[in-house]
Amino acid sequence: MIVFLYLIGFIFLIIITLLFSSISIILDNIVISDINKLFEILKILIKEKEDEKKLELFNYIKINAKLRINIFYKIPINILKLDEQKIKSILLNQYQKDIIKNKDIEKEKKKAKKITKKLLPTIVLQKTNLDVELGTDDAAFTALTTSTLNIAISIFLPYIADTNNLQDYNYKITPIYLDKNVFYLQFGCIITSKIVHIIKVICKKEEIVKNE
Repeated sequence: MIVFLYLIGFIFLIIITLLFSSISIILDNIVISDINKLFEILKILIKEKEDEKKLELFNYIKINAKLRINIFYKIPINILKLDEQKIKSILLNQYQKDIIKNKDIEKEKKKAKKITKKLLPTIVLQKTNLDVELGTDDAAFTALTTSTLNIAISIFLPYIADTNNLQDYNYKITPIYLDKNVFYLQFGCIITSKIVHIIKVICKKEEIVKNE
C-alpha cells in the first residue's frame, strides 16, 4: 500500500513538474562564414528534390545548439548538445528508418507541417543576436541591400519580440566595401515553448489521426 502511494505521489509530482515547465532550444551559434558556402546552401535548397540530399546543406553551416528543460520555468537543465553533424545524422537516421518501414514520406511531412503550424503560436522567441557582414562588387547595391535588410528587420522584429525586453534582441547588418562578394552570418537565439502546450498539440493531432 505504501509503495502504491509513493508511486501515485511520484506520478503526480511528474505531472505537476511538466505542467509548470518549458522546453527551450538554445541556438548558441549558427555561422555561414563565406559567400561560397551561402551559394552552395542556396543551390541545394533550390535544386535538390530528395530530402536525403537536402541534408548536405549542413556541410556548409556551423551550428552549436542545446536542448534545455526549464523546471518550473526557473531551473535550467541541459539534456542534449547538438552540432551540425549530429543534427544531420539524426535527420538522416529518421529518414532512413521511414524508408525501411515503407512509410509514406510525403504524408509524414504533411503531418509534421500540421503539428509545426499548431505549435508556432505557442513558441516564444526570447533572445536573438544577429550579425551579418555583406558586400558585393557594386558599392551602391551593397548600401541599398544592407539598408533594406536593416529596415525589414526593424519592421518585423516587434511582431516576434517581447516588447518589455527589447534589449535582448540585437542585430547588426554591416556593409563591406571591398569591390567583391563578401558574406558572413552569425546568429543565435533562444526559442521556448511550455511543455503543456506541446503535449496538447500532439494529443490533438493523434486524436485527429485516429479519427481519419
